[in-house]
Amino acid sequence: MRMTFCTCLPGERWSKKTLLSSNNRNLLPSNHRQSYGLQRKPLYKLPLLSRRISLPLIASYRIGHGFDLHRLESGLPLVVGGITLDHDRGSVGHSDGDVVFHSVVDAILGGLGLPDIGQLFSDKDPRWKGVASKIFMEEARKLMQRKGYDIANLDITVILERPKLAPHNDAICDNICELLKVTRDRVNLKAKTHEQVDSLGQNGSIACHSMVLLQPHTTLMKEEETDAVQSALSTDFIEKLYQRVIQRSQTDPSSSWTSHLFSQGRAAIAKKLGEEAVETIIAGLENDPHQLVKESADLLYHLCVYWAFCKITPQAVYDELHRRESQSGIEEKASRSSKS
Repeated sequence: MRMTFCTCLPGERWSKKTLLSSNNRNLLPSNHRQSYGLQRKPLYKLPLLSRRISLPLIASYRIGHGFDLHRLESGLPLVVGGITLDHDRGSVGHSDGDVVFHSVVDAILGGLGLPDIGQLFSDKDPRWKGVASKIFMEEARKLMQRKGYDIANLDITVILERPKLAPHNDAICDNICELLKVTRDRVNLKAKTHEQVDSLGQNGSIACHSMVLLQPHTTLMKEEETDAVQSALSTDFIEKLYQRVIQRSQTDPSSSWTSHLFSQGRAAIAKKLGEEAVETIIAGLENDPHQLVKESADLLYHLCVYWAFCKITPQAVYDELHRRESQSGIEEKASRSSKS
């Protein structure tokens, strides 16, 4: 298991040596218990990827780049980011020619390691003739979900001589956030002219570049699964949660994160469980009670997923705990008897 750096104190980060130090290494799996010694490094001495990089591992993050360009001709609508702009020219394309949506989709597909938009939605296929490109965005989001990824950041640059895009910036970003189910702080849109150079500068075409950073699902309880965690734990909560995991494991992997994990097999579930355990440890080390509660909830759910896959029931765990408690009581009585 690789680990990346995460914030421990302002201006510092816990390194993996911290997590595997003599004080903490017993919290990690036995094959990772190496004697490193406690070490903190000032933030400026570490690669600055962000003020806080949370696990899952940085190696699991993926980057995609998308590019699209369309000729502009008179008499056609100019659709940019789902907004029809008031202009005397519009994009020539098989669908609606939306360069923003097309480049974003290509960026997502690239990050997922999938074929580009032209292969998945061929311009030879009559089904896509004149369709709104939001359909491609929705399909890209579904592919992300099936692969187990979310958008961490999306940066878009439109190259257009005119009209000005600034008045429509917020509306375009809102469309993107709605279609991809991301918050506004994860999407950035810029517009540039081409300084009257070549077809872009002569208002003969429009282009768009998109860069996307994809992150693994960091919170399991999404959409249909949020009801799995209650505000308070009842005595039979774990059993109910376990049964819910069983039910979800039997559904379509494309519609349930739990079923998706089951389809990946034991090793993938174990890896996810380990990642959630490390995130929980880090939240405790950072003295962040709110984050600790969230990470603990994820850890508990993934533990039920692992039990279910391995066909271990909560009752078996309860019985083992009860046996240990009983044994502890017997030993305590024996100790008192020997002292008397």
